[in-house]
Amino acid sequence: MSISLAIILLTLFLSLFHFSYGYKEAIRISNEEGPVHGLSLIISFPLGFVFAYLCSIFYLQ
Repeated sequence: MSISLAIILLTLFLSLFHFSYGYKEAIRISNEEGPVHGLSLIISFPLGFVFAYLCSIFYLQ
């Protein structure tokens, strides 16, 4: 397995992880009553987009 394929798989896995974690946090926050702390949701979705972008960049090379 070449290093570029390993980087593509790593960034793909990290992107999927951050999107699924953000989705889980959004479900959890929607069921809360009162004030919530959505910092993990705010951070996880942009990280998912960043890793998806990196995956596409490495895939095109």
